[in-house]
Amino acid sequence: MTGVQKVHFAQFPIQAALMLLLAFSTGHRLSTVASAPAPTTTILTLSLLLLVVGACVYLVSKRIRPNLRRPEEQNRRLYMSGIILRNSFLGILGLPPLMIYHTSGDWLDLLFFGLLLLALCLLTVPTEQKYRRWLLR
Repeated sequence: MTGVQKVHFAQFPIQAALMLLLAFSTGHRLSTVASAPAPTTTILTLSLLLLVVGACVYLVSKRIRPNLRRPEEQNRRLYMSGIILRNSFLGILGLPPLMIYHTSGDWLDLLFFGLLLLALCLLTVPTEQKYRRWLLR
């Protein structure tokens, strides 16, 4: 199970770094555009997009089912795929505080973003017991 846990603990910081990089790289361009949409509209649009993407990821992850007739290695790969999809969805939950930080510049929003991803990472650690429960469902 350590390979799945390594992927789990690596995915959250990598995803957070990519989101931060994207937000900071577009920062100066968004502030110089005179006809930029209102921050409230942008945040609402991103939240709606988050809901749609989250629903799609959830539906795909529900289609990943174990089969006891398959070799154990294939079931472990399927489990890791489900973990990666779940972590991707959970990582996307950090976008609204990041976008609020992007529009307001308040460092507390950025701190909340980091703490949210850290809490999600620690609360969803894959274990052997969770794998067995997933295998038997």
